[in-house]
Amino acid sequence: MKETQFIRQNQEKWAAYEEMLRHKQRNPERLNELFIQITDDLSYARTFYPNRSVRMYLNGLAQRIFHNVYRGKRIPSGMLLRFWTHEVPRLYREERRALWLAFGVFVLSFSIGVVSSIIDPDFARTILGDAYVDMTEANIEKGDPMAVYKEHDPLGMSVGIALNNLFVALRTAVFGVLASIGTLFILMYNGIMVGAFQYFFVEKGVSWESFLTIWIHGTLEIGAIVLAGASGLVMGRGLLFPGSYTRMQAFQISMRRGLKMFIALIPIFILAAFFEGFLTRFTDTPAPVRALFILISFVFLVGYFVWLPWYKDRRGAFPVGADDLELPPDRRDGFRFSEIKGPGEVFSDAFSLLRRHGQRLWVLIGVSALATGLAGVWLTPPDGQPPFVFHSFYLGALHGARDFFGFREHHFLLGVQTAITLALALLSFSAIRAQLPEDEKEKYEGWAPLLSGGWLALPIPALFFLVQIQYNVLGWLLAIAVAPVLGLWCVVLFFERSNPFTAVGRTLHIARWWDLLTLGFLLVNFLLLLMLFLDTGVWRVIQQFFSWMIPTDGRILAAYSLFTTTFAAAFILYFIFVLLFLSAAFLYFSLREVADARHLQRGIPTVGVQRQIRGLARE
Repeated sequence: MKETQFIRQNQEKWAAYEEMLRHKQRNPERLNELFIQITDDLSYARTFYPNRSVRMYLNGLAQRIFHNVYRGKRIPSGMLLRFWTHEVPRLYREERRALWLAFGVFVLSFSIGVVSSIIDPDFARTILGDAYVDMTEANIEKGDPMAVYKEHDPLGMSVGIALNNLFVALRTAVFGVLASIGTLFILMYNGIMVGAFQYFFVEKGVSWESFLTIWIHGTLEIGAIVLAGASGLVMGRGLLFPGSYTRMQAFQISMRRGLKMFIALIPIFILAAFFEGFLTRFTDTPAPVRALFILISFVFLVGYFVWLPWYKDRRGAFPVGADDLELPPDRRDGFRFSEIKGPGEVFSDAFSLLRRHGQRLWVLIGVSALATGLAGVWLTPPDGQPPFVFHSFYLGALHGARDFFGFREHHFLLGVQTAITLALALLSFSAIRAQLPEDEKEKYEGWAPLLSGGWLALPIPALFFLVQIQYNVLGWLLAIAVAPVLGLWCVVLFFERSNPFTAVGRTLHIARWWDLLTLGFLLVNFLLLLMLFLDTGVWRVIQQFFSWMIPTDGRILAAYSLFTTTFAAAFILYFIFVLLFLSAAFLYFSLREVADARHLQRGIPTVGVQRQIRGLARE
């Protein structure tokens, strides 16, 4: 058949196909039928017109339907409404024991703070700090004890408080993965602090004024902290009590439930920050109005998280069995590199690879962190500054990461760190290569990929430069935006054996920016949470627990503290680098499928053959 006759016979069908793609409402059965016909036509054109424009046209149509089918699903508004009206009340009803435990721990800790303040008048200074106590005493003497809430711009204050509260709550929830110990510790610390804080004003004779001012925002803020503690206890329960599941499966289920419980609290923290920034400052508002506002906030918390779940459960509104107790999939059949995946799936695949096939990576991370810790002790002069400086407090955790790579006077260590990170990158990509299908694995055998991996010496110092920037909110956003792009650049250099300039163009060509930003958000905030762990009492308790093996000499204890902290910080940073490389590699294969549709191209020649066989079978 001539090409012109082939086009004339099928152009009406192709036009109908294009018309269907232009409309938002599509008939799935008709779309599937047209797609099979198009791929049959493409298979015919590839055989008889391989170098003609009709083949390119049909190939473009097939790719359009492929992208259309695999495009991310939109969340219907009904699902969002159901989350707030059904899933959240159901979760808090089913996890009411964790909620009551978190509430009990907080109340007990609050009482400890009050009693400790009664016994020791200086206890508030120990908890709140001398600067805050002196400032508040000066404000009380001026006749305005709540002046601290009036000193800043309302909008900037609200944004800062919202970020601070979200970090505190996220730390409270996520530290539940430490078998719930981290969550209980943070709940106790916050309870003691609030108790000492409130009694301080009682002792100064301004208890009623402080109550009417502080609890305008504190009702939602402290209530949400307790609820975040409940979500953290749920997260840790899977490790402690796996039941009939494997410990990893139980952990996945409990993490999913706990995260849903935490997500429901985000609007409450934002609202509490708005109240603190814009409303708490109006201390001249009549007392009955402020008391009514506090009561409304309290009724909302109790009504939504306690009464509504109880009421819906009593009426039988919740189905028997939880929706999210389904057994998580156990992907023992390997990783699917031909699928188009979202950033969450990519992040999960990176963890799965580390858990199942990452023995060499864990060894390299551990050895590198050990060497870094020993270098910190060796290079620290007597009574001098250590080469690695670490401190951690919210975004200060990223300051700690920055200072960790500053090296002060020992700049040669930058080259050592670069070599370590280069080794981590090459070993990460080799681990990915080992999981590829046999037909694709052959492309990356031999020394060629490792030699081309030498180009990674360019993007890896760029990653180090990113770590060195001054970290504030803008720096945090920059890290989220740039880190995954640099990671994807590294992957393209390795797997496509290209030079750095070609790799930049290829990276920008296949990039899907929303996926990259989401992946960056996950990585940077995961780093933040891990670094924040080193600023908690839990880490100090761990250090003290093992310090019994150390002589009591002051210099040896200082070296021990420096080594353990440097080792832990280095381990976290190297671990995050490995997660970045693995996640970027998994994302690369997904983005490559979107851009090139290689799996689709390989499957097209078999579509027509399979259809003919089925047709003969039916006849």
